[in-house]
Formats: sequence, C-alpha cells, structure tokens
Amino acid sequence: MANEQKIIILLHKFTPTEAQAALDAYAGVGEDSSRITAAPITDIMEKLNTAKAIDAVAEGKWPGGTPCPEGRPGALIAGADKREAIILTRCFKSVLPQGADPAFAMVTKTGLTWTVGKYLAHIRKEHDFMKTANPADDPDMKAI
Repeated sequence: MANEQKIIILLHKFTPTEAQAALDAYAGVGEDSSRITAAPITDIMEKLNTAKAIDAVAEGKWPGGTPCPEGRPGALIAGADKREAIILTRCFKSVLPQGADPAFAMVTKTGLTWTVGKYLAHIRKEHDFMKTANPADDPDMKAI
C-alpha cells in the first residue's frame, strides 16, 4: 500500500524551474507528486531547527527569506520511504547541469534536532567524503 503522508523536500540551490521539472519527472514515472511540497532553503530557514522547518512547510507556513547563494545543490527529504527517496533523488539529479554534484539525504531522527544549515553542511561533508573514501581504510567501517 502506498504511503499517504506528505513528503517535504527542502531544496538548496535549485531554481523553481528545476524543482518543477523534477516533480514532473517524478510524476512521469508513475509516482504521486501531489503528496510533495518542495520549498527553497533560505537564510531564515537555514537557522531553523530542521523539525520546525519541515513542520512549517508542511503546514503551508514557509518562513520566506532569501535563497542561500553559496554552496552546491542539495536536498533534505522528509516523509518519503527509501524507494520514494531514491526515485526523488534521481529525478532531482536529472534536472541539474552535468557536474552540479548535488547531495541528498533522507531526514533522520538525529537530523531533526539540528538546524537546517548544520544538516546541509553535514550531508555535504558526508557526500564529499564518500566520493573518495575507501571503507576498508575507515576504522568505523571496519568495525561493522
């Protein structure tokens, strides 16, 4: 049975045209894009607790502000299951120019307690690390 809850996507460095194209692509593969609300991450939102930012967007109370000018594209995805998040990630990646190097994450319980800005910085750091990391060289990964 399909998940009927809202999916909230907080977008960093995506234009409205790119966001709409990604949602159209999501619908084009047979998914229900009407469940999705995407909102740009702004200077105001960046300082908010992630849980509060997601709740505000879900309630139609996007806090406004100026889109953050620095950094590479990224997105925080809340309310999607793993399959949906993978499809969404692929759709959003497909609308960006080659070499954009976006970072995506499903929002975690721990991440809900961080500010949106801290969360974005964290997923970017993980993304950059995983592009060059050899898990065999990581002591934390060896323990698994």
